[in-house]
Amino acid sequence: MRMPKQSLWTRRAVLRLGWAGIIASAVLTVQPLMRYLSSKEDRLKSPLVIYNSPLAENSGWQSAAAARVWVKRDALGVMAMVATCTHLGCEVNYHADKKEWICPCHASVYDEEGRPVSGPAPRALARVAVDLKPNGSLLINTSKQVGMDTRA
Repeated sequence: MRMPKQSLWTRRAVLRLGWAGIIASAVLTVQPLMRYLSSKEDRLKSPLVIYNSPLAENSGWQSAAAARVWVKRDALGVMAMVATCTHLGCEVNYHADKKEWICPCHASVYDEEGRPVSGPAPRALARVAVDLKPNGSLLINTSKQVGMDTRA
């Protein structure tokens, strides 16, 4: 009796090749993702930001620096907020026409005061300490978070 000719591609070989492909894909996907999430590119070199432009009372949100810090003055005083999404750290954009902060990456929406309205964001945008100097400039300490109602 003659034995049938065996193929080079056994079921076991195909499964091994499939698993190797899945593992290689996972490694090639996770490595750039980890590099992106641990990027120091847009982190502040110093936790202190100086904003020299005077703010009129009841001014809208204004960008204080390339540091994702925004400042606003209302009848109660001056406040500063870091425009970094609390979901995954993306930079949120302020839409003055809608009076909302929107994360372009994962669609988190915050109200004008930075409280989450919809999307995966777990908490409000961070408010940080601000000190109003006699000359009208602001000293913003991004390493010190404060409550939502805190004003300078």
